[in-house]
Amino acid sequence: MNIPQNVLEILEKNPNMGRERLAKITGISISDARIYNREFKGKIHHKNSMIQRGMVLFDIHYPEHNDGCIDIVYDFCKDFQPDYFILGGDQLHMDCISHYNEGKPKLLEGKRLNKEYDGFQKDIINRFNNILKTSCKRYFMIGNHEYRLERLLEAEPKLEGLVELERNLDLSKYKIIPFNEVLEIGKICIIHGIYYNKYHASKNVHEYNENIFSGHVHTNQIDTMNTPTTHEPRQGVSVGCLCNVNPEYKHNKPNNWVHQFMFFYLFEDGTFNYYLPIILNNRCMINNKLYVGGN
Repeated sequence: MNIPQNVLEILEKNPNMGRERLAKITGISISDARIYNREFKGKIHHKNSMIQRGMVLFDIHYPEHNDGCIDIVYDFCKDFQPDYFILGGDQLHMDCISHYNEGKPKLLEGKRLNKEYDGFQKDIINRFNNILKTSCKRYFMIGNHEYRLERLLEAEPKLEGLVELERNLDLSKYKIIPFNEVLEIGKICIIHGIYYNKYHASKNVHEYNENIFSGHVHTNQIDTMNTPTTHEPRQGVSVGCLCNVNPEYKHNKPNNWVHQFMFFYLFEDGTFNYYLPIILNNRCMINNKLYVGGN
């Protein structure tokens, strides 16, 4: 049934209008108003169902993560119910197997790989799995910190079969994206991050010539490349981190790290809108709702 144009225009301006008021304004019967109202809401639901939602979390660096940030992202995820959930690399810190700490036993006191795995499984993987819908597509991207495992196995091949991610984490619901590979979702391209120069977002978009989103640098930076005016813009976007922004090894030196994550809406043609909430003092306002972490 086609909705009359005058009725459709009113419902588009006031989608929650009740049938009695609609009938009074348009001069139609309450019965017809009920039918038109139901059909209009059905069309709106179908239109919205074509839009998918996603979240990307970069640089958690567990157990150097920020608890308040994780609380906020968790609460938002519970409300948002994404269709895509991406862990964008450097989920684990893996300091205890870093070559930077070789010959420095004091820096490794109390740090154990198994302890890191167990905590991440409990505090991150299991926690988010419990609220994600069954149909949600989940990705675990390998960052340079997870890649430390490969370097460890190159040096100590006898550990093969004991220390790998798949041996120590339950990632059965996740697709693992290898180190430096690109995850493509519609026209969104996601990498953990390669470049670390001052203009890394610009370097990314010009090297990949795509809309490219990355973490790795722990700060927010956006660059838009020149394209013909008939084309969609292409951006390089660097997203902040969810780890502590004053790590011990920085010795209180200033840095430009930012607590941040990304969520997006993906349209049927692959185009998208993205949003980069910044978390300050364990607070973040998204869609007129205040999210507070660290309680």
